[in-house]
Amino acid sequence: MNNRFNRALILTIIVVGGGIWFLHAVSEILLPFVVGLVLAYLLNPLVSLLDRWGIPRALGSTILVSGTITLLVVALVLGMPLLIDQLTSFVQRLPVYLMTLQHFVIPEKLSRMMHLQLTVDALLRPLGMMGTKSAAMTAQALQKTLSGAMWLINIGLLVVMTPLVSFYLLMDWPHLMGKIMEQVPKRWRKITMEMAHAIDIKLAAYLRGMVGVCLCMAVFYACALSSIGPLASILHGEAVDGLEMAWAIGIMTGILVFLPVIGATVGVATMFAVALVQYQLQIWEPYVLIAVIFVIGQILEGYVMTPLMVGNRVGLHPLWVIFALLCGGTLGGITGMLLAIPVAVVVSVVLPRLLGKWRDAVE
Repeated sequence: MNNRFNRALILTIIVVGGGIWFLHAVSEILLPFVVGLVLAYLLNPLVSLLDRWGIPRALGSTILVSGTITLLVVALVLGMPLLIDQLTSFVQRLPVYLMTLQHFVIPEKLSRMMHLQLTVDALLRPLGMMGTKSAAMTAQALQKTLSGAMWLINIGLLVVMTPLVSFYLLMDWPHLMGKIMEQVPKRWRKITMEMAHAIDIKLAAYLRGMVGVCLCMAVFYACALSSIGPLASILHGEAVDGLEMAWAIGIMTGILVFLPVIGATVGVATMFAVALVQYQLQIWEPYVLIAVIFVIGQILEGYVMTPLMVGNRVGLHPLWVIFALLCGGTLGGITGMLLAIPVAVVVSVVLPRLLGKWRDAVE
């Protein structure tokens, strides 16, 4: 009995270790498969629902994958011009903002006291956005980017393979799950099914819930930051320009909600940094409005959206989420970050059971 268990344990370690090594070896081409798997997992309940309504899984998978990809493409087509327009406008005004910032926020006396030579040219030089030099640097950067064959391959695989991976996984999902369960020894199937069910509940609640939370918070921050101009004009009594890149900053802050603490810190720091450069501390209304918007956003996220969409079934501590995401990013880049939360959920379910078995064996 002990010999059989030891052999099974050794084989399990070899298989798991070999699988991890293999995934690390092919990590550069894993991104479309991981994205496709996540998309299929998110859409599987809808495909199963359509199947129960009499719509074949193949047709349901085609409809949902095509619809999701279409929505993403439409969002990019509509959003990218707005983002580029806001970024271009901000870059064009940046020299004036920096010049005013130098004279009002960083007076010459303070610069001399700190032995700093803060000239407009020195501030603008790292940006590489001026005249013909900008065009040359842009062309050089584009040429360097396009010269990376692996980057082009990854983008092509992501665009082409992700819908295919999602479609085939959705179409064969029940069959694949059955085949995987057949590979588990009969003695372990009951506990494996229990753990798989617990993992599915946590993972589904977290992933589907956080997607909804991020989308809602992105819309909130984008709309709220875009209203700073009219609201500040009412409070100030005179016309006040709207916050530069409000939509882009708002969407970024909303998307970063899945990073506890870190996302909120990056978002509010970006808001105040752009406001500092634009408004030069000459009026107080925009800064107060940004603070109010951020506080309302945190209350809305923490006490309304997250409990409503994610619920209390997940049980993932924010520090555990941060640690998992940082580990995933360090080990596997974007692909590692996408896999970090599923792995963290699996560990949070399996580890307590293993510790329970260990305590029973020791006591």
